[in-house]
Amino acid sequence: MFRRLLASAAALAVAAAAIVFIDRAADAAAAGVSITATQASNGTTTLTYRATVLKAGAIREVTMAIPAGTTGRVTSINGTVSSVTSTVLRWRPARVTNVAVGARLAIPLYGLKLPAGGPWTLGFKSIGTAGQVITSGAGVLQPLKTYTAAVAVKATNPIPAQTTNLTYQATITKAGTLGAVRMQLPTGATGTYGTVNGTLFVSGGYATWKPKSPLNVAVGARLAIPVNNVQLSRFGGTMSLTVSATTATGTVLSTGAGSIAFIAPPAEMPAVAAAGFAAPPTGCPDAWPTTTAENAKSGTGDWVIPTSMNGTLAAYLTQVSASCGDSVDLKVTSGNPVSVVAYRMGYYAGLGAREIWRRDDVPTVVQDAPTTGGASADGKPLRMTSAASWSKTLTIPVDKDWAPGTYLIKVSDGTSATYAPLTVRDDTGTKHALMIQQATTTWQAYNSYGGSGFYTGGVDGGSGRLTFDRPYNEGQGSGQYLTLEQGLVFWAESKGLDVTYWTDNDLDQYGGQLPTRAGTLFLPGHDEYYSLRMRAALSQAIARGVNVANLGANTAYRVITFTDETRRAWDIDRYTDGYNSTTWRYLGDAYASQPLLGADYICPVMGNTLTTGGGWIFDGVANGTALPGFIAGEVDYVWPDLYKQPGQTTVASGTGACRSNGRAAPMHVTAYTAPSGARVLNGSTFAYGCFLVGRCPSNWTVPSPDAASQKTVATMVANIAEWVSRGTIAVPAETTAAKIRVAVPKHPLQTNTQP
Repeated sequence: MFRRLLASAAALAVAAAAIVFIDRAADAAAAGVSITATQASNGTTTLTYRATVLKAGAIREVTMAIPAGTTGRVTSINGTVSSVTSTVLRWRPARVTNVAVGARLAIPLYGLKLPAGGPWTLGFKSIGTAGQVITSGAGVLQPLKTYTAAVAVKATNPIPAQTTNLTYQATITKAGTLGAVRMQLPTGATGTYGTVNGTLFVSGGYATWKPKSPLNVAVGARLAIPVNNVQLSRFGGTMSLTVSATTATGTVLSTGAGSIAFIAPPAEMPAVAAAGFAAPPTGCPDAWPTTTAENAKSGTGDWVIPTSMNGTLAAYLTQVSASCGDSVDLKVTSGNPVSVVAYRMGYYAGLGAREIWRRDDVPTVVQDAPTTGGASADGKPLRMTSAASWSKTLTIPVDKDWAPGTYLIKVSDGTSATYAPLTVRDDTGTKHALMIQQATTTWQAYNSYGGSGFYTGGVDGGSGRLTFDRPYNEGQGSGQYLTLEQGLVFWAESKGLDVTYWTDNDLDQYGGQLPTRAGTLFLPGHDEYYSLRMRAALSQAIARGVNVANLGANTAYRVITFTDETRRAWDIDRYTDGYNSTTWRYLGDAYASQPLLGADYICPVMGNTLTTGGGWIFDGVANGTALPGFIAGEVDYVWPDLYKQPGQTTVASGTGACRSNGRAAPMHVTAYTAPSGARVLNGSTFAYGCFLVGRCPSNWTVPSPDAASQKTVATMVANIAEWVSRGTIAVPAETTAAKIRVAVPKHPLQTNTQP
C-alpha cells in the first residue's frame, strides 16, 4: 500500500524494558501483530512489524517497541522514524495515508543491531489523525537465527586411488547474488571433472563453479555443488577442504572448511600357491625331537667369539637356509688353516648352543676383494657388492644330526674368527605351534661388507641390488641375529615351546605353506624388507587363521624384488624418488604396514623408558614398572590417517625421542583379531629379543637391561604368546627369565637414519 521512499534516520540508544500497547484484549487479538527479523547484507537486522487495521481512518503515527539494548542507525520507508523512549520508536507517514478495516500494515525498520537474548514481546500501536486507535496489539520477536558456513564435503567412494564424486556443501551467511563457488580439491587429485547447473574450472588444486546465470541467495540457503569424476591420489588421509562462495565482485557470501576422510583399506594381494611337502630324503627323519628333548642335550659356550678375535677373516654360505638332505658350500677368506664348527642355537641349560658338526685344519686362501658395480636393464647403477667369485672352501652336509633351528657356523684360525649364519627348516610337513622367522633380507640391506649396502655406498649412494654372496660385517658375521634375534630363540627353547624356524627367503619361496607349518608366527625385531610374495603370503596366512606377533618395528616397510628363483639377490627401486620410492607406502596408503599389522614406522630412537600399565600384556607385572631403554631401535605408532583394523586396540604405549630431530615419537603396541579369527599383535619396538638375553646393542642408550627388566619383558612375551596363539601356546607358569651363562659381546646396530 506504500510506495518505497527513503526516510530520515534516528540514532537509538535504548536500555529500558519493552513497552506493550494493548487497549482491549479482544482488539489486541484481532490485530494479529507479527514481527519478523532478517539479516541485511551489512550485518544489521531489519525488523518488519505487521498488524491488521481494526478501525478505518488516516494514520497519524505508528509506535513500535524494540528490545532493550538495541543500537544502530534506524531508517524506514514512506515515512520518518524518531525515538519516543529508549525502547519505543515512532513512525510518521510522509503523506496522508488512509486505511480501511482489515487492511494489513507492514512497517520495516532498517539498520538495527539487536542485543543477545530473546524472544521479546513487543507492542505495536497505530493512531489516526482524529486521535482514534486504528490498531493495537503485541507480537513476539524471535531472536535472529544466525548461520555458520557449516561446510561439509561428501564422497560417493572415498577410497584413495579410486574415482569418486564429491559434493561440497555450505550455508550462505550473507545474502547476495552468487557469482562463484571455489572448492579445494583433495591433495593430488586429478580427473576429467564434471558438474551440473553451471561451469567448472580447475586450476592449482581448486575447482571453481559458476552458475549458468546470476543466482540470488538468502542467508541460510544451503549450497550443494557436485564435482564429479575425481580421481583420488593413492595417498589419502583426513583432509580439510575449503569452500568459498562469492559474488561476481568478490563479496564473500560464505567461507569455511570441512573435513573428509580418504582411508585406504588393505591392498589386495595375489594368491600364493601352497605346494605340498616332498617325502623326507633317505636318512632323514619323518619327525624331529621335541624342543625339550633337544635342549636336554649337552650344550657349550665355545660358540662365542670374543672381541679379541675380531679380524679380517670372513666367511659366507651359499644358502640362507637348508633342510635335511641338503648340502651347503662355505667360502672363507683367510690364508690360514681354519676350524669350522656348526652350532645349533637354543637354550641348552643357559649355554645357548650345541655343537653339531666340525672340521678342523681346513685349508683356506686369501680370496679376491669383492667387486662393486652392475647396472639395471635401463642403465641405472646398482652398486652391488659381491664375493660370488670366491672359491669354495668346503661343503657342509646337512643331515639327520642337524635338528631344525637357527645355526651359527663358527670359522676360526686360532687368532681371528667369524660366523656364517644358517637356518635349518623342518620340511617334514609337521605343523608346529610356533614359527620364528629370521629377517635375512634386512640383515643384507644393512650389510656393507666389501663395499656398498643399501645405506652405504660412498659419494654415489647405496646399492640398488643386494646379494647374499658375501659375508656379513655386523654381529661378527651373524648379521643382526645376535643383536636382535637370538633372544627370541633362547627364550622359546628355554620354555620348551613347540617351535620351528625359517627365513625371509623362505617366506618368499614357501609362504603358501605357512598355515600348514605353524599356528602362530613370530616376526623378529627388525624385519623391514619384504617382497610382494612375502607380503602376500603373510596377508594370506592371517586371512587363513595364522596368528602373527610382530615382536619388532618397521616391519614390511621397504619393498624388494628377488632377482631370480635362487633368491640370492634382490633389487630395490631407489631411483624413482630416492628413499621414498623404496617403501611400500610409496605405492599408496593401502600398502602401508599399518593396514596389515596394526601400526606403522615413525622414526629411529636411541632408547627411552616404557612404563607398564594395565591390560593383559602386563599380567604378572606391577603397574608402573619402568623398563629403561625398551623403546629403542625404531618404533611404530598408529597413524590416524591410515587404515585401522576393526576392533583394534592399543595394549601398551610410550614415547621415544627421534634420533634425527629429538622430537617426541609415540610408540603404540597394537592388537586386533582378523575376520578369520587370527590374532595379530604389533610390538612396535626392536627391544623384545635383546631384553630376553639381557644384551642389547652397544650403541643404544641403555645397552644392558638388568635382571628385573629382563624378567618383565619375558613375562610380557609370555603373555603375548598365549594371547596371540589363542591359548594354543602354553608358556610354563614360571616366568623367571632364563639366564644366559656365557659372556657374549655386545655389538652396535645399524638402523634406518631416514625420518
